[in-house]
Amino acid sequence: MTDPSARTGPHTETVSAASADRARCIRWMLIGAFVGIFGPIAGFLGGTIVDADQLIGGLEPLFVWLFLGMLVGGVGVCVGIIGALRWVKGNYHLE
Repeated sequence: MTDPSARTGPHTETVSAASADRARCIRWMLIGAFVGIFGPIAGFLGGTIVDADQLIGGLEPLFVWLFLGMLVGGVGVCVGIIGALRWVKGNYHLE
């Protein structure tokens, strides 16, 4: 007979590895949400702090900083979505 402990496959990973991957997915979702929320806010704050009399490439600094904050926030949302997709793909929501 074959030893069931010698089986290898996708369902034989250890409990600690599964919980570490689950924690990583949740961490990605939280970091993505945090960056997605506070990226544009930080961009707006940075734009209001800089001198509003100067133009950067013909654009006001508030617009430039807010645009950069929106880009950073978009990257954060993408990271959060990737974390959520990994969490769903790993079936951690069913445990």
